[in-house]
Amino acid sequence: MTSTLVFPSDSAPAYPSISLELPDDWASFGAAGAVLAAGRAVPSGEFRPNVIVAVSRFGAGYTLEQATAEVTAQVTSIEGGVELGRDTLPVLGGEGFRIEFSYTDARVGTLMQGVRIAIIENGPVTDLVQITATATGEQATTLWGELRAIQSSAALPHP
Repeated sequence: MTSTLVFPSDSAPAYPSISLELPDDWASFGAAGAVLAAGRAVPSGEFRPNVIVAVSRFGAGYTLEQATAEVTAQVTSIEGGVELGRDTLPVLGGEGFRIEFSYTDARVGTLMQGVRIAIIENGPVTDLVQITATATGEQATTLWGELRAIQSSAALPHP
């Protein structure tokens, strides 16, 4: 006898619905592995500051503490990376974590990134939502507040 597994279904639920509020000079774009991606309009040839939302699926019981340890380990393993700050803060209306850091990219020079994470219990699974903001070091001096505001706007829309 055979059975059929369907996505989405009770045993394989859909990813959470997530929204971002964008300033007028921002637009969505496609990015591999992302459920949402948005970038600021810039002149041709310049690095586009962006915010990317990714969702990773884990088994039930995966915790924010586990996710925080894994994200922190990834950040500290970046060669030449400099951590700029971390703390707990609300993400998607619940408990979350933030880490910000910079590193040198061979193509564009200094990049600054901020990663915010949240865990969403989703029936038989747990979804890790990661909201990553990226800008060059120079762009970050004037745009970091805007990038943080977009990250803070992330929400779980209700029907």
